[in-house]
Amino acid sequence: MLTPYGEIPDDDIQALEFKLRWYLRYGNLPTLSKRETEQARMDYGFQYERYVGHLFEANGYRVEYTGIRKGVEDGGIDLVARAPRKIRLIQCKRWRIPVGIDVISRLHGAVDRFIWEERQGKPARCRTNICGVLFSSGPLTDDAKALATHLGILSQENHPYRPYPAIKGKRITPNAGKILMPFDASYDKTTMDLSRGDCFFSSPKDAFLRCFFYPPYHADILKKIRTEL
Repeated sequence: MLTPYGEIPDDDIQALEFKLRWYLRYGNLPTLSKRETEQARMDYGFQYERYVGHLFEANGYRVEYTGIRKGVEDGGIDLVARAPRKIRLIQCKRWRIPVGIDVISRLHGAVDRFIWEERQGKPARCRTNICGVLFSSGPLTDDAKALATHLGILSQENHPYRPYPAIKGKRITPNAGKILMPFDASYDKTTMDLSRGDCFFSSPKDAFLRCFFYPPYHADILKKIRTEL
């Protein structure tokens, strides 16, 4: 495929499309087979967190993927989504069983701790609106819903994973940029800013047609782009 910056081999496109399909294989529920690996189960949960994070990023939030990056040390918060004067602390549960009150209680405690840390030394007029949000692929128990309402926790139940444009496009120049795939090490560390021209893609080919390139494959092209800065 010919782009303004050079030729993209068809093998590059096919390889990336295959790797993306392989990553998205966790779109279905994992089996109960003992042959399924622990990594598969972990990736299954991480995929849901990335999906929910994308929903916020697409609405202008800057999202920190604390659950994926910190693991058990995430403090009970999987995603921290920030917008002007607004922070949403998100817990994601891709469960087959209903979410109970214990999950709501832990999220409320994590939100309280975050608020205490965030607001120390800040006058009331400078305080950001902060609240907790629970995203669940299945239902909540009646007690969990009642407790969430009482504690001011927003809940999105029965919200399953859906296909979404999982490729991140970071703008380098007004006319070109680089893409990050969900299996890249730097993917979850990359903050999207739609106001600066960052965008999302469903396929590598779509990205290449928009003059976005993949660093591991196209270092020479990206070097050429950076010389224009």
